[in-house]
Amino acid sequence: MKIKLLLITLASFLMTACGVEKQILEDILIAEVVGYDDAGDKKIKGTVVVSVPQPGEEADLGKEVYEADSHDIKAARQQENAKTPYPIVGGRLTVTLYGEELASKGLNDYVDTYRRDPMVGRDLYLAVVHGKAEDVVKMEPKLVKTPGVQVKELIEQNIRTNLPDVDLHRYLYACHGNGIDPVLPLLETTGDQIRVRGIALFKKDRYIGKYIPYEEGFLYKVLSENFKLGSYEIKWKENDFTDINNVESRVHYHISNANQDPKVRIEVKMKASLLEVQGYDLGKAVDLNKIEVRAERVIGKKLNEMVTMFQENHIDPLALGDHAKSKTRNFDQKHWEEAYPDIPIEVDLDIEMIQTGIAE
Repeated sequence: MKIKLLLITLASFLMTACGVEKQILEDILIAEVVGYDDAGDKKIKGTVVVSVPQPGEEADLGKEVYEADSHDIKAARQQENAKTPYPIVGGRLTVTLYGEELASKGLNDYVDTYRRDPMVGRDLYLAVVHGKAEDVVKMEPKLVKTPGVQVKELIEQNIRTNLPDVDLHRYLYACHGNGIDPVLPLLETTGDQIRVRGIALFKKDRYIGKYIPYEEGFLYKVLSENFKLGSYEIKWKENDFTDINNVESRVHYHISNANQDPKVRIEVKMKASLLEVQGYDLGKAVDLNKIEVRAERVIGKKLNEMVTMFQENHIDPLALGDHAKSKTRNFDQKHWEEAYPDIPIEVDLDIEMIQTGIAE
């Protein structure tokens, strides 16, 4: 009898809870994507896409865009709420975008507010927009007619192959840590589409105006993390290309004498498949070995050039300083930072072709 009473009480509570939740959803506008741009005179322009409940029990959520100029994000939110029939909440906010001009001035003040907001999840994605963030935000409702976020799905899909996995939590760690600089996806609009332009490079919270092109994003992932999937097109010579598919790649950092005369060796081991290449018989071990050697030479050169570019711009997106600190007793941070641009860094690439297609 007590069990039956308990079940009836629980069922009544759940029905009541559902009723309250429905009422709440009908009285709010749910923010999904928000963008911020520099508006001059120390102001920012905020642009937000919100889900709007539509009449009818089975109607999809509509989407609307609101804009506001102000001196900070909180004030911009208030200005946006002044134009809406219901308050805008960020409980389902999935992506925050920053125009490149604003990002070049520093993002700390504009990211910090989300770190302090308990309604925003730590899996929030951040990205820079080549041009203005509002261009991407305003295009988003045109591309998605049902609930869900086009930009979020675009970022998540490319994280598997050409983008690093960077959310709010990882950005904050890189931005405020020593011996590491953050990176963010760089997006752009082309015609009626949104695409990934590359990986935006930062010095702490400031976008330095340089980026890794999308096609080279695979190489950055090879240098910075262990991962599977992805492919890279190798240019052997003029009008002679081939693709290798990454089955698995692993990276290890070997750092010696960090407090005095630092040296770094980045060891990359890649297992890859090769489906087709001109001028070689993939069934012959000798020819396959030649391809491995050539691929190591071509890709290895690219990897070393990327590392040199980081040093020349005094940025450390590979977190070499962070790795050195974790492995060095009484780590001298100041000495490392002064020495970093001239530290000998060698990338040692080993490629093993483990599949060559259906014939094998």
